[in-house]
Amino acid sequence: MNFPKFARYSKVMSSVNRFFLKEKIISFPVDPFLVIKNNNWGLTTYSELTELHGVSISSIIDAFQSEDGYTIFDGTNYTIAYNDTIQNYGRIRFTLMHEIGHIYLNHLVEFQETILSRSQLTEKKYKVLENEVNSFARNVLAPAIIVNQLNLNSQKALIDHFHISYSAASVRLRALPQDFQNLLSPLIRFQKNQFEEFINKCKSSKKCTTCKHFFLNVGAVYCPICGDKNLLNIKGVDEMIYKAYFLDDASRAVICPRCQNESLNHEGNICGVCGTHIVNMCADTQRGNSGWSNISDSCGKLLDGNSRYCTNCGNESTFYQQDLLTDWEVEYEEKQNEVHYKEIEDGNTPANLNNRRFL
Repeated sequence: MNFPKFARYSKVMSSVNRFFLKEKIISFPVDPFLVIKNNNWGLTTYSELTELHGVSISSIIDAFQSEDGYTIFDGTNYTIAYNDTIQNYGRIRFTLMHEIGHIYLNHLVEFQETILSRSQLTEKKYKVLENEVNSFARNVLAPAIIVNQLNLNSQKALIDHFHISYSAASVRLRALPQDFQNLLSPLIRFQKNQFEEFINKCKSSKKCTTCKHFFLNVGAVYCPICGDKNLLNIKGVDEMIYKAYFLDDASRAVICPRCQNESLNHEGNICGVCGTHIVNMCADTQRGNSGWSNISDSCGKLLDGNSRYCTNCGNESTFYQQDLLTDWEVEYEEKQNEVHYKEIEDGNTPANLNNRRFL
């Protein structure tokens, strides 16, 4: 096949949609490790190669002619190697998707120079292929359609939604006009349909910057966990999942939260065994220190099984007032300790968190 003179962006965009369809991608962030595993491609790290060959990381970089990663094709199987000593996880994710782009665009099959070595490529040819896979990677990890639909116009918003690096987020924003120019109408329609549920979920999502709770509630004014107004319409990377009771459609507990009575009268609001109020809803709440003369009346809103506060008016919930739900700070600290000790037990310290290998 003749080597292209310029990057084939229309081919890239078609390959991006083929990737979404084949890999069954319907939400974000995309996990390149899982994609590699599902395709039975080899994956190794620069650290593993240094141990195997008894050389330094710099020697591996020189041999592969890449600080970040490299893909080898033996005529049958692909093996991807990446530099796990890089401490930027977003950059590693981009590197892996970049290498997956080489596979999806058939760079290692169609062009003899790439099969031999990257050193066989002229600078111009190398740049053509790199432009193609960089475009592939950014449009898989952070599709222009979704960025536009969600009105994501800052690096932080892109990082929160797609788990990419600051550098990749900056390029994503700059390249939006170019990528839209190369998206034909059928490709746009496909992505809008493919990611409709994800887009709608993100549009109705809220994240509390105080307690890190992420929830779906378009009209929420207050966080249901901590009661603060510090809500953003973004999906964050450091979300907290708080304890919740199973409730029916009327916000009644399926099992009594206090005595575990399973034979509840679901037409009533009180447990017949222990007398607990089994509906979680907005409750009359004392404001300030002026006693019962400063009571905020319940707005009557039914709440979720983990709600300590009303998302509408900020009052306390019936479950929180009955001590069925602890202060959010207590649960937050407990969860952080659990994560810390689990990482130690699993050996997932920051230095080796990315040393995953699928062969």
